Amino acid sequence: MPLILGVLCMPLAGAAKKDKKEDKNDGPVMVSVLLKDGSRAEGELTKDWFRWPAKTINENFKVRQADGMEREIRSEEVDTILRSDVKDPYTSVLTPVGRMFKIKDRCWIVKCGPKSENAEILTFVSWMNISYGTRSQWEPHTTYLVRFGNDSVAYPFYYPIQNGDFNVKLMKKALKERRPGTAEYIESYFKKNKKLRNQLREHPEYLLEAYDQFLKENQ
Repeated sequence: MPLILGVLCMPLAGAAKKDKKEDKNDGPVMVSVLLKDGSRAEGELTKDWFRWPAKTINENFKVRQADGMEREIRSEEVDTILRSDVKDPYTSVLTPVGRMFKIKDRCWIVKCGPKSENAEILTFVSWMNISYGTRSQWEPHTTYLVRFGNDSVAYPFYYPIQNGDFNVKLMKKALKERRPGTAEYIESYFKKNKKLRNQLREHPEYLLEAYDQFLKENQ
């Protein structure tokens, strides 16, 4: 398993295209940002956290406020972001990124998705170099994450190309001490329920059900 940034860039192409179509907006994008210190920043989004080309993505962005001043905001400062062109809110979480067999948490801005009493599905978009025979090109793709309880860390579980759709190998490594047995149970759950596993792309909330069942059996 390639434990590099690409590990968290495995695409959910259908979801990415769907998001782009649903959230299309030709006018200026306005944002309202609640910061972790309780203050707010509001105005026009002048530099998106997801952009190309960029040295970093999902880590910082800029907002032109009412006074005309442009303010840069980093992911570490963000509690919640509301965008005028997107229905769902965004937040920031730590995400485990593997590099040279070591795992380091990175703080990224992510989109909020389905939620239960015990966990939440989050997504982020990143760039991936896709080969087409003798040529290749960079394309945007979406990765699904799950956050358990009120954890500050969210774990990737769905990236369909190199790692084969549903994959919890990185989650296992990251959760070995944090939540022992959780990733192993989820992996076993979807091995027994292959029909649900095959539907995770369109229904990531099935993973929330698997986690609820894990809690019920381990009370």
